[in-house]
Amino acid sequence: MNKENLKMIPCKSCGEPMPELRLTKFGYHVCVNCSTTSAYRVINTTNGTGDHTWNDIQVVTQEQFDQYNGQKSVNFDKIEENKEDNNLQGPLTIIKTD
Repeated sequence: MNKENLKMIPCKSCGEPMPELRLTKFGYHVCVNCSTTSAYRVINTTNGTGDHTWNDIQVVTQEQFDQYNGQKSVNFDKIEENKEDNNLQGPLTIIKTD
């Protein structure tokens, strides 16, 4: 079967043509372009201090990943100085607790 013989149907998200087999055989309701735009991303993190460190991953949306990559002005030295006053949650989000 070649590409010219495929029956095309509109994507439910963008309306562009996509192969009908994508829906009937594989169960995808949107085209390849629409299915990859909402894909999740992974951020590798190193947590803890001294002998109590571990590596972890954070699964985030594309929007959160872009926000994480845009945080260039984080002062890590200040976070370490006041680590007992800070509660790190998620990828580089600092929550001040009273």
